[in-house]
Amino acid sequence: MSNQGFTFANPTFTADNFFQYSAGDLAGDSKLQAEQVLEPIPAPRVQPPVFDMGSVLPAAAVAQIHASGSLVFHSVGDTGGIVRAEPQLSVSDAMAADLTGKTYATGLPAFFFHLGDVVYYFGQEQYYPEQFYDPYRNYDAPIFAIPGNHDGVMYKKEPISYSLQPFIENFCTAASVQTAPNFARTTMTQPGVYFVMTAPFTRIIGLYSNAGESVGVLGSAQIGEDQVTFLTAQLKAALAARQADPQNKNPQALIIAVHHPPFTGSSQHFPSASMLAQIDTCCQQAGIWPDMVISGHAHLYERYTRTMKSDGRQIPYVVAGNGGYYNLSKIKLTASGAKPVAGQHTEPDGQGNTITLDQYNETDWGFLRITVSATTILVEALGVQPTVTTTTPPPPIPPPTVIDSFTVNLSSHLVSA
Repeated sequence: MSNQGFTFANPTFTADNFFQYSAGDLAGDSKLQAEQVLEPIPAPRVQPPVFDMGSVLPAAAVAQIHASGSLVFHSVGDTGGIVRAEPQLSVSDAMAADLTGKTYATGLPAFFFHLGDVVYYFGQEQYYPEQFYDPYRNYDAPIFAIPGNHDGVMYKKEPISYSLQPFIENFCTAASVQTAPNFARTTMTQPGVYFVMTAPFTRIIGLYSNAGESVGVLGSAQIGEDQVTFLTAQLKAALAARQADPQNKNPQALIIAVHHPPFTGSSQHFPSASMLAQIDTCCQQAGIWPDMVISGHAHLYERYTRTMKSDGRQIPYVVAGNGGYYNLSKIKLTASGAKPVAGQHTEPDGQGNTITLDQYNETDWGFLRITVSATTILVEALGVQPTVTTTTPPPPIPPPTVIDSFTVNLSSHLVSA
């Protein structure tokens, strides 16, 4: 599939080849002392940083998606396949298989929205062929992305000139070009590392939560408030679009994607309460709330429902950081030393709202399959166990296991499993 100079998959299927993922370089990188500081956010290439899916997919494909009544896409983060390649290759094989034998009328995913940490340990250009282009060489659809902290973190004497330079050279180029030898996929032309992407039935606001390992930050006195200003403006634009369409002829679900999760129970990561407060302030100023928030960073699957005290609406916060990084995270134990029971663990969010841990999975790699229509968002969290494709033609890939499924009603703003 291609359009306007974009190419996605290699022309013919190729089997997994178990690259060694530059083991020596990665071992050296893991011992480097990264500077845990906020990095300046590169300015968007164009202002405002807004683009439409139709700038990448053919007009006929966009028309077919509209006619089908729903948009389907994949999403997950933390995919860089270091130490051992099997988890990432298994997930990418399953995602590629989900593109096979379908049309847009029968649920063909239109793209993959990556939730950050494309490559490890540091987002250097040398790792993109092995950790990005090779695993997705058979994935015949666009891959859009927001950066994660590992894509932006730098260390002393970093050989690149600024944070996120390799990410920009692969996802934010002015024109689509082929940069990875032996792989057909061309670069994406996103307008910046934070952006709005419009598509049939949905509007996705992608944010960059910076390079810190602990918590995410959208803006500060140190790095500036441009991204926060952008978020408020684009939330207002989303509200204006809804108000200009009182007959709901062109409905758009509002999804926020950000690498660091506002909520997580990961034993290795932290929730980003201050970042959530920044997002909340922007939403309050704009007068609109997201229908869903999706994140990565924590290497497991989690789903939280936030019930808002103001009007009772429920907003799902999904953590999908199980896209291929070799070391899955465990869920934190409760004060009694037991694992939390999904659906029974509820706590305040510090702002008078209630947070419920609806579901989690700490054993399966996988990805999200998201279906957006005029009335609902259906999210299927699919689990994949490491079984890789090593022969050509490929054997049938075992179907993923559904580890969670839920629906957001866009009228009532309620979540149902």
